[in-house]
Amino acid sequence: MDRLLKTLIFLIVITVSSCAQKQEKLSDFIASQKKSWKKQLLINGEVGTPCETDYMKWIAKNPEAYYGLPATIEAKTFDANNDTIKDVLLYFPAGESCTGGHEEGSDFLKLLYSVGNGFLSNDGLLNTIANKIEEEFYRQTNTDVERAIFKVCDFKKQITGTYKLWTLEDPDCCASIEGTFAYDPFYFKITITHHEAK
Repeated sequence: MDRLLKTLIFLIVITVSSCAQKQEKLSDFIASQKKSWKKQLLINGEVGTPCETDYMKWIAKNPEAYYGLPATIEAKTFDANNDTIKDVLLYFPAGESCTGGHEEGSDFLKLLYSVGNGFLSNDGLLNTIANKIEEEFYRQTNTDVERAIFKVCDFKKQITGTYKLWTLEDPDCCASIEGTFAYDPFYFKITITHHEAK
């Protein structure tokens, strides 16, 4: 009996230790991917350095950029492709531009998904999701769309969030439509709800 109890305790300790190591490896992986993605975004000119109070100075430093890099990048994990390995969604809000304008943009996001013993990434989700929202809204309403922006709320089997949409009749300041979306990044399908903006 005493030997059985010792064996059971040993197995529990090994299991807990293994889980802790996997969690630590995932945390390290996420931290390194955030660092790499920030560098990539800056080098590619997709964003500039963090916004500054003096927007003219910021524009001089970041002539090609409109939005700035945030202080933090969010990460959500979920085994979205059902292979027992957690996939990672990195994202951050564009917020208002750093150039003195007030135009908001969609969240920047990057999906890291497991394939075999490694990970691949989908860096084109910002445009894909915005375009799919516009297309689906047009399909449902037969109303032409100027643009749509979105915010990420969660990541499980799908990436979910909220959006604002401008029709051709809307002034630049104010989107007339808002709603929610759910996008499946592996089957490329979107579902949306919509209503008039408040």
